[in-house]
Amino acid sequence: MDTFGIPNGYVDEEGVKWVKSRCFFCSINCAILVGVKDDKIVKMRPNEEHGTLLCERIGENGERAIKFHYHPKRVNYALKRAGERGENKWEQIPYDQALDEIAEKLEKLKKEYGPETLGVIEGTYRSDHLWARSRFTNLWGNPGTLADPGTVCWCWMFTVNMAVVGNQIETTLTPGVENSKCLVVWGCRINERFSPKGYVNRVLKACTEDEETRVIVVDPVMIDAVRNADVYLQVRPGTDLAMMLGWCNVILSEGLYHKDMLAQWSNGPFLVRMDNGKLLRETDIAKSPLGKRTAASKGDRENFVAWDTKKGRPAIWLSAQNKYRIEGVENALEGEYEVELLNGEIVTCRTAFSLLMERISEYTPQKVSEITGVPAYKIQEAARIYATHGPSTIGWGVGSCDQSGWNASYAGLAKTLLRCFSSNVDVPGGDYLPEVGPIIDGKMPIRESELEMAHTVSPEARAKFLGNDRFRMMSWKGFELIDKSYQETYGIPRPQVHQLLTTAPLLWNAILDSDPYPVRACICWAANPMMWAPNTKRVYKALKALDLLVVLDYWKTPTAALADYVLPAADWMERPMCTTFEDSFDFLMGGDRAVKPEGERRMDYDFFRGLGIRTGQEEYWPHETFEENMAYRLGRAGVSYEEFVESGLLVGDLRFEKHKLIRDDGQLRGFATPSRRIEIYPSIFEELDYDPLPSYKELPETPLSNPELAKEYPIVLSTGGRFVPMFHSEHRVPGTGTREMHPWPIFQMHFETARELGIRDGDWCWIETPRGRIRQKAKLGFEMRPGTIIAQPSWWYPELPVEEPWLCGAFISNANVLTDDNPDTLDPMCGNWVNRGLLCKVYRCEEPEYLADRLPPEFFHENKSGFPKA
Repeated sequence: MDTFGIPNGYVDEEGVKWVKSRCFFCSINCAILVGVKDDKIVKMRPNEEHGTLLCERIGENGERAIKFHYHPKRVNYALKRAGERGENKWEQIPYDQALDEIAEKLEKLKKEYGPETLGVIEGTYRSDHLWARSRFTNLWGNPGTLADPGTVCWCWMFTVNMAVVGNQIETTLTPGVENSKCLVVWGCRINERFSPKGYVNRVLKACTEDEETRVIVVDPVMIDAVRNADVYLQVRPGTDLAMMLGWCNVILSEGLYHKDMLAQWSNGPFLVRMDNGKLLRETDIAKSPLGKRTAASKGDRENFVAWDTKKGRPAIWLSAQNKYRIEGVENALEGEYEVELLNGEIVTCRTAFSLLMERISEYTPQKVSEITGVPAYKIQEAARIYATHGPSTIGWGVGSCDQSGWNASYAGLAKTLLRCFSSNVDVPGGDYLPEVGPIIDGKMPIRESELEMAHTVSPEARAKFLGNDRFRMMSWKGFELIDKSYQETYGIPRPQVHQLLTTAPLLWNAILDSDPYPVRACICWAANPMMWAPNTKRVYKALKALDLLVVLDYWKTPTAALADYVLPAADWMERPMCTTFEDSFDFLMGGDRAVKPEGERRMDYDFFRGLGIRTGQEEYWPHETFEENMAYRLGRAGVSYEEFVESGLLVGDLRFEKHKLIRDDGQLRGFATPSRRIEIYPSIFEELDYDPLPSYKELPETPLSNPELAKEYPIVLSTGGRFVPMFHSEHRVPGTGTREMHPWPIFQMHFETARELGIRDGDWCWIETPRGRIRQKAKLGFEMRPGTIIAQPSWWYPELPVEEPWLCGAFISNANVLTDDNPDTLDPMCGNWVNRGLLCKVYRCEEPEYLADRLPPEFFHENKSGFPKA
């Protein structure tokens, strides 16, 4: 059937109504035509107008998605715990009764402990209703305590991007990628992420096969894209930051950077005091170009200072006006200068760029080679290609910066510096910088940040945010600094959802140790923290210790098994969509509801609205249905609900180099940062008491940092790597067709290492770290370096009993049993934990052949039995 031009709701000759919907089986949200007959989904077709192909999770005619929707294991009604926590004994109750009871218990806990006693746990963008969660918790008085894998997956990166360039520059597919002359695939399996059939992956794969495009792959695993790569850098897991700094070193030392762009559009020329290491501010200096300054007229602290080489004196940068106070300034990009302070002292200052060059000079190709295990000449070759064969793009990949512990934020900075040095920021073929939007005939739909109501959270509540004083970039302290610049540029709030994330270990501390206060209740929606959070054993203890755990899900997951209430969640086939991808893009994507929900499944919006109404927020939830809310949001742009779901996408004009635009007030637009320039020396880092200059630090558990531990655990471990048809912890329930495609967890190992350990392809093996051990099947090949492995994440076994001690096999093959959640090992800015570059040992599981009495006793005398030690 040709799907081009079919209107939403079209009924074919067989009586099948075709509804234009959007899939949520992964984060790409492909456009799908859902065929409905007699109120049942009977088939699916790709919406060819949007370039969709039906992927492995959907099935050729939608059969796998249909099985998912009607699967007998789905939770269709509200369940209330009837036995001990974890016994899998439940009472089915009406959904509204569950909401009544949950609201009552929350209010009771709030009265006893305060609104900060509630924590929320989420997954990785499994819903477009995140703003509804923020709205509820904000109005409830909660500080925004939210544990989310976004702490190690993109959201934290979004925040670092905003501190440097004013918006997120890490995208899965940069607009205009077809214009790129150099494509860097860094820590990303473009053939497995989301789906090989997904539009994003198909475009990227085509780019790697273009003869005119230079391709660089950086990955510990020899992924499929390597076959088309000009240069392949097989880094030691967890050393990506060092590699990025090595590239920066080559680009700067060989003069391959764009000096004019840095001088005109970055804060590289701003002066930094050598006496205290802080950016020089207008309020620091004694003289301005207009004369002597007095204490009564000492200027504005938000204005910075550069050195005017033409006049040989300081020049004041007016941040609010995006210009120098005096016209014709020729600011120095490099150099050291003497400046008189307000108190009469003379202070030595250097430009921020000079300090950055000095720091990066430490990371020579030779030094980086020793850290990463990649030959120095390859590092130089890759950096030169990237810098000189532009426009170049480095797409987002979880493996490049995410999940790298205390190196994460500086890796996010270093990757953005590469873009800035090479002038690949917001240019066609470079890395696109979104704006707010879409703008339709001068009007914009209501963005998600405008619905969150962050302004209602009091200063007292904000101070109680878990990690507010420790992981400050992802706290209200960081949020307020970024929000100020964002609102000045765009006129609306900065999206709350990406930045206000409590690193998960702090939430468990608050639950188990009341540190710094007791968290007694959690709402867990679209998430399975027993799979995604580090140190699964501690997660289990924390969830068991709660007074109230509410879970919204499709299935009885290991997390749901520990809940007091499990509420049925509506899937993408029974809910409409309206999303800006958490306000990260400048378009609006959506689709219609294909069928009414089965049983009492409800949308996440319905849950949070229902709680809000029951806890005194009724006036703030005027829209009874999500469709009404969508119509309200679209109405500001003059678009109806029907028009929106018909098109499935609202986009404005695609604009590049937006920093060169002239605003309505006549000012040059610049970037949404405190200085309105690209901040290669992030002033927000400095304001939060972090070093603005990047540096690499060996992770806490590597052969170099902990050689004693490496004697017992000699193998370098990464946990992660996307594999189809699974997406995070989803699609493992037998009977839909996805688990049948990939029935067991595997880890990849080099043949050479396997031979040394006596491991055969397909052997079940133990992977062990100081935290525990798990079982996975060995997959041997040449993709990994000898001495390293990569273990698949998020494995559980829905076919096993839900009750304890099984918990659907939560501890059997789950890679997070192996990971560490010690707060001292986390990234000090964002709370990022380590999933890459850990130490482990690997050995075969005890197998039936050893139970057949075939081994002579001498093997036991000589400790050669093959059995692991107790």
